[in-house]
Amino acid sequence: MGDARVGRFRKHFPVYVYQNVGACLKERQGVGATILLCCAIDTLAGYALLGANGSGNKAQYVAFLKKYFPSDYDSEIFYKFVRCGLVHSFDMEKKFAVLCVSDPWAQALHMKRAAKIRRTIINPYALFRHLKEAHQQFCDDLDADRTLRQEFVPIYRGSPIRPQHYRKEQVLEWMGTDPKKEPDQSPAPTSELAPGCGSS
Repeated sequence: MGDARVGRFRKHFPVYVYQNVGACLKERQGVGATILLCCAIDTLAGYALLGANGSGNKAQYVAFLKKYFPSDYDSEIFYKFVRCGLVHSFDMEKKFAVLCVSDPWAQALHMKRAAKIRRTIINPYALFRHLKEAHQQFCDDLDADRTLRQEFVPIYRGSPIRPQHYRKEQVLEWMGTDPKKEPDQSPAPTSELAPGCGSS
């Protein structure tokens, strides 16, 4: 019988993560979607703690990819150039190319190397599908493996999946402002704007 916290994790992770990825894909923002997906893998890997042994985030991330993602992912290379490259410097050093097209032919190119440009294709739709499958399998493993579940529960208890954005009315209430009366939204004088932030 599964733990209630595993059930909440199974439910809440998609609710709070997938909508943001979907919003990027709806606008064909493949790089933004890929960044969010890399962060989502980080989240799952942190709960799994696979291969950690005190070695830090990379060991967890690489181990999670190896266990829960298809074998055509080179986990070390993916971590270095896709996850770290995009998240930290918005650059994959000409090792990968994002193709944000949902058609089956485009998703079939995911993790395939384009010889002419010497880059591997990243299709965020395929990556999203693999993330969903990884989350599902990880939750199934938590339900089935008592030892894994015992390691997961205190981590989740200390840092559960929770919403990161809130309704306008909530924020206005927290700030002591009448929700029915929005704060002044007039732009700041040009002289107070940082260089390059003024209107053209």
